[in-house]
Amino acid sequence: MTKIFSYAKKYKSKVYVSIVLATLGVFAGMIPYYLVYRIIMAFTGASLPSVKWSLLMSVLILLCLVMRSTLYFSALTASHEAAFDILLGLRQSIAEKMIKMPIGEIQKRKHGEYKSTIVDLIDDMELILAHIIPEGISNALVPILVILYLFVIDYRMAILALINIPIGMFIYSKAMKKAAVKLPQQIHAFQSMNATMVEFINGIKVIKIFNQTTSSFQKYTASVKNYKKFVLDWYKESWRHMALLDVLVPCTVLFVLPFGTFFYVQGSLSLSNFLLCVLLSIGLGTPVNKLSEFTRSFRFAMEKSKQIELLLKSEELEDKGNTLIPKSNDIEFENICFAYEKKEVLSNVTFTVEANTVTALVGVSGSGKSTIVKLLLRFWDIKSGSINIGGINIKDMAFDTLMGQISYVSQDIYLFNTTIIDNIRMGNPDATDEEVINAARLAQCHEFIMALEDGYQTLTGDTGKKLSGGQKQRISIARAILKDAPIILLDEATTFTDPENEDKIQESLNGLIGGKTLIVIAHRLSTIVGANQILLMDKGKIVARGTHEFLLECSELYDSMWKAHTEAMEWDVTIRRKADVQDYKPVV
Repeated sequence: MTKIFSYAKKYKSKVYVSIVLATLGVFAGMIPYYLVYRIIMAFTGASLPSVKWSLLMSVLILLCLVMRSTLYFSALTASHEAAFDILLGLRQSIAEKMIKMPIGEIQKRKHGEYKSTIVDLIDDMELILAHIIPEGISNALVPILVILYLFVIDYRMAILALINIPIGMFIYSKAMKKAAVKLPQQIHAFQSMNATMVEFINGIKVIKIFNQTTSSFQKYTASVKNYKKFVLDWYKESWRHMALLDVLVPCTVLFVLPFGTFFYVQGSLSLSNFLLCVLLSIGLGTPVNKLSEFTRSFRFAMEKSKQIELLLKSEELEDKGNTLIPKSNDIEFENICFAYEKKEVLSNVTFTVEANTVTALVGVSGSGKSTIVKLLLRFWDIKSGSINIGGINIKDMAFDTLMGQISYVSQDIYLFNTTIIDNIRMGNPDATDEEVINAARLAQCHEFIMALEDGYQTLTGDTGKKLSGGQKQRISIARAILKDAPIILLDEATTFTDPENEDKIQESLNGLIGGKTLIVIAHRLSTIVGANQILLMDKGKIVARGTHEFLLECSELYDSMWKAHTEAMEWDVTIRRKADVQDYKPVV
């Protein structure tokens, strides 16, 4: 919770104001009980009070009640302003944290868990910041002052007014006996349900295609039922104690009234003191009840805050913030070893990419090709070896400097749910509309964009769902062209290529890579035959390197891959020819 409260420092003035206003509001709510005491005592005196005096007391009671409500809402206004500013800061901090975290660390959690933390758990912090802090402190402070006043009047009555509090604490401890174990389990069950819901929504196409309903999609159904069962079982265990707690704690006259009557009859307590103690005890009921509610909520909120703090304390990529800038675009991988968790992916990988040349990475799936590219992007940090650009270790560069040197076009294309022009402009936020359109022309996507109803102002939809795979690919290339970085990384960038778009995507790539240092991962070997060097990967190692012609002669593995590739191309042509024959219908 200390991490959460650290975000309140900037807004402490509003927090302090809310506490003062809330305390004055609770105190104003206690005054009518004292005024009622004065009215009762006036009617028990030798002479009856005047109508004017009674009217004055009524007006004072009304003013106190109005003041209580006004101060209460003013306090909540100040506390909510501070709370939502703090929640905004928390969400921004988590977003910034995730940018600094290694991708591997991010992938340890499911998407639904992030949604649960960033949306639900942080929303729950509003209860602490906007209510528990101002209302909790005020509803604790005023009763303490009233109890002290009761001790001045009669210590016995003060003790009687306090007795139900330790009784309530005992009942609460019984109800929350298993909370230390149950609370983390409840949060985990909730996050698991969230994660499964996100997975269900993302996979809804597959579920529909294979005729899976919510009842037959076992993972979804099981997570919802598990959360429901867990919560209901815990409530069944504790509801009796909680109901008893809600009855006893606010009943502050439970012992004051009978024992006070006994003291009065016995003659050791005056009528005026007896009535004052009873009325003030009744007045304590509301703040004590609220304090009891906040105590329970605080326990839950504290446990949830641990999940937020856990994310905020996650491992970060080291950023030394140096101003070192590479003087050339040479890239050196020296004795790189890397493992995901305990599984080794790369072993003693060493190679050099000269500036303004093309290096291709080929190999079977899982050989480590994409990992090499992602290590250059610092998606992860290597444990041994070094990666240098222009003779400077990438760990010694500021992260912004490194990202400024590299454009990355991935097989996993992501477009934001905004306009096409804004999606392209993410490559260079300062680019003019003319520069964006020029990049789109080079990426061979201007023509299809202009054919859309709203042109460049067309919304792409969630993850670009309104566009085809080839169209999204070309927009991602336009984004990289606009960035104009000296180093280009292509991770199977022709994945979504179809016969209609293949030439256009190849042209767009030519517009991107001219005069750049290029590392390309390609599953179509025919696209990289002209590379300056080809690195053949197998089981995390470079098993051969050289030009296309050299590898055909010297590497059996590369030769077999090339033959498989050419046979696949011939098979594709055969299928197409058969389709053409089947579609042909002679005119009679």
